[in-house]
Amino acid sequence: MAVPFAWRDGKDIGVYLMNKAIYEYAHGGDVYDEAGRPNGELLDFSSNINPLGMPQNALNAAKQSLEQSNIYPDSGCRRLIAALAAYENVEPCHLFCSNGASDIIFRIVSARKPGKILVTAPSFADYERAGRGFGAEVVYYPLQQENGFSIDSHIIGAIRTALPGIVFLCNPNNPTGRLIHFELLTEVAAACTEINSILVIDECFLDFVPDADKYTAKPLLSTYKNVAVLKAFTKIFAMPGLRLGYAICNNEAFLDRLRLCGADWPVSNVAQAAGIAALENGPEYISKSISYIAIERNRITDALAGMGLALYPAYANYIFFHCSWDMDLSRELRKKGILIRDCADFAGLEPGYYRIAVLTQEKNTRLIKSLEEVRKSWQSRL
Repeated sequence: MAVPFAWRDGKDIGVYLMNKAIYEYAHGGDVYDEAGRPNGELLDFSSNINPLGMPQNALNAAKQSLEQSNIYPDSGCRRLIAALAAYENVEPCHLFCSNGASDIIFRIVSARKPGKILVTAPSFADYERAGRGFGAEVVYYPLQQENGFSIDSHIIGAIRTALPGIVFLCNPNNPTGRLIHFELLTEVAAACTEINSILVIDECFLDFVPDADKYTAKPLLSTYKNVAVLKAFTKIFAMPGLRLGYAICNNEAFLDRLRLCGADWPVSNVAQAAGIAALENGPEYISKSISYIAIERNRITDALAGMGLALYPAYANYIFFHCSWDMDLSRELRKKGILIRDCADFAGLEPGYYRIAVLTQEKNTRLIKSLEEVRKSWQSRL
């Protein structure tokens, strides 16, 4: 339950005390309990993976690397980091690779051991989970439906008042898809510096944005040693099953702490090989992906708008919307073999909000058709 708390500046920021007795999986992509469906293929729109799939050269490299399964992985990911440094135009010593961006989130909290963390509500669940897992109080900055769930400058006052040890921001935000402008990120970084807080900016979906260079926090790294940027191969290169993410930070001592706060060999031989190969033609692959997704995203949003669903601006490879139909939309679509992300379990969201990925043209057509069938069935009962 949410317990409101009034900050000294008069803004109702809110502290959410969600004392869960047991662990609950809080992500999309849980297709395993749907195995053996009698109605054929299950379409997973609940997980935001690049519809073009893993680059063929990355898949080939992964297969070939299986021959190295009899040796330990390079714990320092030296070849991968060299490739990433060239790709991201950063120094190799400013990179840390691990078993997905989520693993790095937990390492960051473990390394800092903050009394409090601050995250937006809604946002990616693992920020909260990592904080609570290491005993931190989780302070939420609630995003408002009235302004489209955008992050605004009031978050600066919340940071200065709450004094969190870590601030987590997601850009574009998951599940809302809203972008944070670079000017605001700069102000947040300065505010975090004032209170000796670490600012973690999750950019795992930013590569899907056409003008990503306008929004990335990477230019802040040369000025602020308390800023870390998270990225992953998971979404953009469509390899969630291999688990590969990385942090960029201009604080070598802090990156060393991340290495200490977890086991050695954080990235398998297979994932390292696939990552190196994926970067070889990364810009071309990403450009092709952006173009394809933009066409399909526009087609889906036009269809959803025509059904009367309330849409929010979409910039990445997923669409966030509200459904006012008197039903559990995710359950109705599941009956048709389609999974979407019910966002009711995100802090700060009520039932009726959903997120869907942009998949291939054929799959998107099936989604649109199924939504239309559900809508007609609902209308017939009115």
